Amino acid sequence: MAASASSPSVLIVGAGPVGLALGLGLARQGVPSLVLEREHATSEHSKAPGIHIRTREVLRQWGIDDRFTSRGHLLRRAVLHRAGAAPLISADFGVLADEAADPGLLVLEQSVTEELLLDAATETGLCEVRFGAEVTAVEDEGEAVTVTVSGAEGEQRLRAPFVVGCDGASSTVREQMGMGFTGHTYPMRPMLADVRVDDERDSLAWPRTCIDRRGMTSALRLSAGVWRIIGLHPGDRHEEALGDEEVQSRAARVLGPGSTEVVWSSRFRIHRRAAPRFRVGRVLMAGDSAHVHSPVGGMGMNSGIHDAHNLAWKLAHVLRGGDQERLLDSYDVERREVVVETVSRNTDLATRAFLQSPRPVRLAAFAVARRALAWPRLARRALRGASMIDLRYSSSPVLRGGGAVGMRLPNPPLEGQGTPGARLHDAIPYRPVVVQLGETPPPAGLGITVIAVDRTRHPEAHRVLSGVLGAREGWLLVRPDQHIAWTGRADAAVLRAAVRHALGTPVSGCD
Repeated sequence: MAASASSPSVLIVGAGPVGLALGLGLARQGVPSLVLEREHATSEHSKAPGIHIRTREVLRQWGIDDRFTSRGHLLRRAVLHRAGAAPLISADFGVLADEAADPGLLVLEQSVTEELLLDAATETGLCEVRFGAEVTAVEDEGEAVTVTVSGAEGEQRLRAPFVVGCDGASSTVREQMGMGFTGHTYPMRPMLADVRVDDERDSLAWPRTCIDRRGMTSALRLSAGVWRIIGLHPGDRHEEALGDEEVQSRAARVLGPGSTEVVWSSRFRIHRRAAPRFRVGRVLMAGDSAHVHSPVGGMGMNSGIHDAHNLAWKLAHVLRGGDQERLLDSYDVERREVVVETVSRNTDLATRAFLQSPRPVRLAAFAVARRALAWPRLARRALRGASMIDLRYSSSPVLRGGGAVGMRLPNPPLEGQGTPGARLHDAIPYRPVVVQLGETPPPAGLGITVIAVDRTRHPEAHRVLSGVLGAREGWLLVRPDQHIAWTGRADAAVLRAAVRHALGTPVSGCD
């Protein structure tokens, strides 16, 4: 029987960017899913407006990156402007051009991101999204999971092999699994607002900031005439209501005097928290239901989409008969290592340096960053981190070996493909592949796509990958999520064993 969204293999709780991305990722693997969302539509607010290089690579692999780039604005230089003064920091994403396509930060309102993901997921015919459906109970029965759903038609119980909670920081799924959300809340309550600007200030260079004794105010242009304003106070002002007067004062401070219309505004808390584990039996968590951290660097939504990218292919392999324990445990181990131990730690350090510190310390931190970014090697390292292309899995039940194992496969130009601007990732479907360097092909009969990178036809790609491999010839086994699972040169039996270990399935299940 053909797969159908009417008989879902996975129930996804939450139709934000993470839940919709997971539904799309599963559909690209041929797995039907049902997304349950208690609200009656996707969000109307701009929320998280930054899409990093690594996330754009995920969207490109799923065939929808052009939808996002056509609706957003790509910042190819990271410049933080100030009125009447030199920029606080400046760096060019172009230093990453040898390993990333059209590098830069894509600025796009989250409401549009959700709209595009919803359209892409439902177009597949394998993902149904049900709004006005609130999950109130989750029960793992060993062989399947049952959820209780409350909606316009009353209460009903749905059953599926797996449930994934993508229902945010106040996750019902996490609570139903009896898990806490340990961490801390920062002693600050910043303000956030979107404002309309209909005069010459709309053409100001951005992003921009103002640091004075009243705190720090920053501004980001979301779209024509619409700006995001972020205000930080010297102390915790959580008792104070946020009025239009304060928003307009902040906007004038960073944009200059003039009339502004407040679209919406709010004060918010900054948290650093994580669930003790991202998997309990057949129930998993992704995105904010599993982890939250400071918005500095804009990595929250991006990390959640990466969770979905990592998890979708593993659930698909499990549903095809793969090693359930190793594959799903690897999701927990890998994503915890990257998000909790790396992203969260780095954003915590940045929050303390740039947001919590006194004004002189904050200015000194910007000065240090500005000097560091003037050095090409340091700028490259910083931008790789900011773009989330440097994240790697160093410890996992499905990874074995050192060197390049666990890192994201670079995405250099792939000349000679007949398509202008073609990149290595464009040749990699959402399936495992073996990248061949040199003239020796891997053994036949593996059932896995082989991509040959020749030193003569693809000199730039060969140069970059040789640096990763540490040799001019060899093989790289690449997982569906574009992370390197194994490297070497071996006979058929060794490579077959490597595939089984890395992908959790026999070779015949990988084609």
